Amino acid sequence: MNQQPPNMNQNGSFTPNNQQQRNSQQAQQPYGQQWNAAPNFNSANTGNQPGQPQNGKTQNKKEAKTKKKGGGSLAGYIILGIFLMLALAIGGGFLGYNAAISARQSEYTRRSMMAAAEQYQMAIADIEQGKYQNAKTRLDYVIEVDGNYPGAMETYQQVILALYPTASPTPVMTATPAPTATKDTRGEEEMFQTIQQALYSSNWEYAISVINALRDKNIDYRGLEVDGMYYIALRNYGIQQINAGYLENGVYNITLSEAFGPIDAQANSMRDAARAYLSGAGFWEINWSKALEYYSNAAQVMPNIFDRATGLTANQRFAEASFNVANEYVAREDYCGAIAYYNQGLPISGSEYIQMTATAVYLECYPPQEEPVYTDPGTDAGTNPDANTPPDEEIYWEQPVTDDIYFAPGTF
Repeated sequence: MNQQPPNMNQNGSFTPNNQQQRNSQQAQQPYGQQWNAAPNFNSANTGNQPGQPQNGKTQNKKEAKTKKKGGGSLAGYIILGIFLMLALAIGGGFLGYNAAISARQSEYTRRSMMAAAEQYQMAIADIEQGKYQNAKTRLDYVIEVDGNYPGAMETYQQVILALYPTASPTPVMTATPAPTATKDTRGEEEMFQTIQQALYSSNWEYAISVINALRDKNIDYRGLEVDGMYYIALRNYGIQQINAGYLENGVYNITLSEAFGPIDAQANSMRDAARAYLSGAGFWEINWSKALEYYSNAAQVMPNIFDRATGLTANQRFAEASFNVANEYVAREDYCGAIAYYNQGLPISGSEYIQMTATAVYLECYPPQEEPVYTDPGTDAGTNPDANTPPDEEIYWEQPVTDDIYFAPGTF
């Protein structure tokens, strides 16, 4: 009878002994980990196997961290989405705002160019009629809108020559006074002292020319002090030019001084008055109502401001514009509306003809009423003796004397 090996099962399968099993497991499982050919997933693993977490605590912590990280990532995505939505909304609004501004600027530029073209054509018509001052005002506007407008500068030079045949005034658009012919070779400090002396003696134009020469030589030399002197010279030179009748140049120099400091009330009011005077000249003989509006503003601030080309003060222009507006009312047979314009112009100026016209217009608005004629009832005994009798007066009638009845003496 054959004996079965100790490691053979009853069904004839061979079961290795413990030593062989351990050797086989170590050979198949590296690093000394236990190899299980057929793990039982139904049974709870309560043992602590090598290389596995003890009692599942470490694995549970990792799962909790993973869940926590997943929840935090979702909240972060939500916040990020809200932030992106806000950023897109703000960016869209900003782009829309810029687009609207660009559209308005384009429309403003288009209208300005159309107005400049219209003013240029009207300036040409003024030149043909000999109205050079009106043409000059219109060309000033055209050059301000577009300095490269075709033919504007050439036409402007022709107008200047016609207005100032014996002088060569500084063009309106000149940025700075013309430099001296010879180069100033003095030192910076000497030039600085020369500027101070020119300011003390109120020689504003010469001070500006030396400042420009100093800046050409050394723009950084005592910059703040030179800027302050430049402000004083430009501001006072602009006022001096306005008082002398060079309104365009005066306005330009005061505007230049504003780049170095705030403009005081006096300089600003004079600049506004000069601008109003020039604007009124642009509507002269074209739109009397508009011209009167501008000269009314100029006369309130500076009644004696005048233009070098015409010599007319703002007050005189205001009176003449008032008379022309009154004449327009008379042409429409609105006599009562014309009276106010005659009245505001006559105290300033007015010829005898205008005074007679104003009187006639007044009589048309307020015609005199005819007074009733009272007759003597003793000489006019009509059928109605009370018709021409003044009111509230007693009436005394005398018996008419006739020759038909004769009373002899001693009868009564």
